Amino acid sequence: MINILYTLFTILLIEAAFTRASSPEQRRSPNTCADSTLADVYVAGYSPFNIAHVVSPRGLLIVQRSAGADWEIQGDIFLAWQSPQNFTFPLYRLVNPTNADWITQISTSGAPPIVSGYGQAAIIGYAYSTQVCGSVPLLGAFQSTKGDHWYTTSASEHGFFLTNGWVDAGVAAFVLPLSPG
Repeated sequence: MINILYTLFTILLIEAAFTRASSPEQRRSPNTCADSTLADVYVAGYSPFNIAHVVSPRGLLIVQRSAGADWEIQGDIFLAWQSPQNFTFPLYRLVNPTNADWITQISTSGAPPIVSGYGQAAIIGYAYSTQVCGSVPLLGAFQSTKGDHWYTTSASEHGFFLTNGWVDAGVAAFVLPLSPG
């Protein structure tokens, strides 16, 4: 009887190890993930004047709007951190001064990212550089005619933009979903 239990336990242990090894997400123990209870809501903002979208912490857009900016909040997108957290990297917003297009990009080098045509890099938050700790990709789409970027964590929404003439702008960072999934 003990041999049967030992064999069954060994099989279950091996199966669990193979399941974990084949998982696409890199798993970390809780002490190597940023504290998700400190994460803030990030929103999509839109400027009718600039005909441009932006990713921002909700509070920042509200403060900028009360100071005269014309940002309209279009909805919650994801969770990330407004201050540095262990295991996260700076998430930058850069602007193209020619067409007022804002992009969002993570930097793991310790320096602001360099993107041709874009400058005035400002840290808007902190996120993961790889898919870990329950994070999801922040997908970008670019509308080249107007010079506008849109970011989403929804693969189907991203696909919708691509089938309607937008160009894939890649993964900007890995962020926490609004609801655990």
